[in-house]
Amino acid sequence: MDQRSPDDDGALLVLEEHLRREHARLEDRRRELEAARALIARVTSRSLGARDSTSEQIPETIAPSVVNQLLTESSGMVRNFVLTVDEGPALDESTMRANRARIERGDAQRAVYPADVLTTSRGQRWLAIWAEAGEDQRIVPATSTEFAVFGDSAVIALAGWDDLGSGYVVLRDPLVVRLYTSYFDLAWKSGVPAPTVENEGSNDPRLVELLELGLKDESIARHLGVSLRTVRRRVARLMAVNGVDTRFQLGWVLASRRQ
Repeated sequence: MDQRSPDDDGALLVLEEHLRREHARLEDRRRELEAARALIARVTSRSLGARDSTSEQIPETIAPSVVNQLLTESSGMVRNFVLTVDEGPALDESTMRANRARIERGDAQRAVYPADVLTTSRGQRWLAIWAEAGEDQRIVPATSTEFAVFGDSAVIALAGWDDLGSGYVVLRDPLVVRLYTSYFDLAWKSGVPAPTVENEGSNDPRLVELLELGLKDESIARHLGVSLRTVRRRVARLMAVNGVDTRFQLGWVLASRRQ
């Protein structure tokens, strides 16, 4: 005998309608992304009349230095659309330091990752490292290519849309940069925030200890060997985990736990 109440049926109808609308929204985003991909392919394809100067092939041996130079000399948001974290032109130590330095100086960095990055220990470590550095991350079911947009200056992308073996090119045409930026922003809107690693939540004992000593954020950053932005992000996370809105309230909650 069906024991469901009319309220249960109403809730199911609401849920079904919500799922239908979300499915339609995702389908719209998928079509928009496909249209943007096709437009990018047309603009960057020499066979369709694109100028030779639109792209510059990057020899594998100098790819890291090219990325490093763009990170150092350009300004504005970096948008990373990631196909894999296992290979690419920006995985050497020097380039990763330049990337961190750019974030530290205040330029935002966003990244869109495929969902399978969550299924490997390397992928999880990568997400944790760059989340700690200050990168904003979102997850989509899958990515079909890889590129990075450096402000409005340039794009480094796969020479073949979905072919890691094709190597990388630098694209500097302003129209092409805007197209890649728009593609990324559409994917960003359709993604979901990457799950946070629970290593700095309510159990962040060293940070809590330094906060209770009354140290300012700058001093805490020096003690922990991290950036000021990182300290402020960790404090904000502590506040969120503990359900408070101010540093004073956080201090009161932490103090009450010792009693």
